[in-house]
Amino acid sequence: MINFEIYQSGKIKEYNKNIKLLIAEQNNTLFIFHGLYGRGKNWQSFAKKISQNEEILVFTVDLRNHGGNIFKENMSYNLMMEDIFHLFNYLDIEKTNLLGHSMGGKLAMLITLLKPHYINKLIIADIAPINYPNDNQDIINALFNLDINLVRNRNHADELLSNEIEPKFLRSFLLQNIKLGDRKYKWTINLTAIKKAMNDLRSFPKIDKNKNVDTKSLCIYGQKSDYVNENHFKIFKNFFSNVLFHEIQNAGHFLHIENPDEFYEVSKNFLKY
Repeated sequence: MINFEIYQSGKIKEYNKNIKLLIAEQNNTLFIFHGLYGRGKNWQSFAKKISQNEEILVFTVDLRNHGGNIFKENMSYNLMMEDIFHLFNYLDIEKTNLLGHSMGGKLAMLITLLKPHYINKLIIADIAPINYPNDNQDIINALFNLDINLVRNRNHADELLSNEIEPKFLRSFLLQNIKLGDRKYKWTINLTAIKKAMNDLRSFPKIDKNKNVDTKSLCIYGQKSDYVNENHFKIFKNFFSNVLFHEIQNAGHFLHIENPDEFYEVSKNFLKY
């Protein structure tokens, strides 16, 4: 079972035997899927806020080979989808809303296309249903080149990683995935499996060309991002006939962090109405 956290009324809720009853009674849930090198905790602030202000039960999920989950040798969107349906069955989820960022957005789109009866509304954050070029291995190579056994503390890890990755924000994001245990640091993401699966993760799974769903969908994208632009709108509509688009000005790929207030308002209004 992959890791997950539940948020209700702005607070993390411990899993107990009454959760399934709460899900059935409330009948309004949102599952959030993070991006590559991310984890569910990246969405904690958003999950707390939307569960506090709206009558919605929020689940943040640590996807396969991320977030301290037990490492698996293989990784693909189809395997991640199997993990999610295992979680749905465990929680007795019959219908839910999905929000996915980047890699998580592709996963959310795949689930919606293949099992639309599970999905009420879909929010896609800064990713398109296309194959992206896999010509940049700088990040995964930098993480492999970081000798984790030499790391004394997080500042030291940041210093070592700065030799290959310049943006401070990106280094901080990546280094959330190291954890101190038994007096030495270790990765909480499976770098080997991720690197092996990179071609798959950069692509979009092959779907029947006639596959089209009318699920209410929203793509939120950053003005400064290279991942989504108006040229992709037609491709979206080939899969999602009922899709809307919203551009967040002066934001890039991490739009939910760069402009959290607008991202929240747009997401909240879409889920509410």
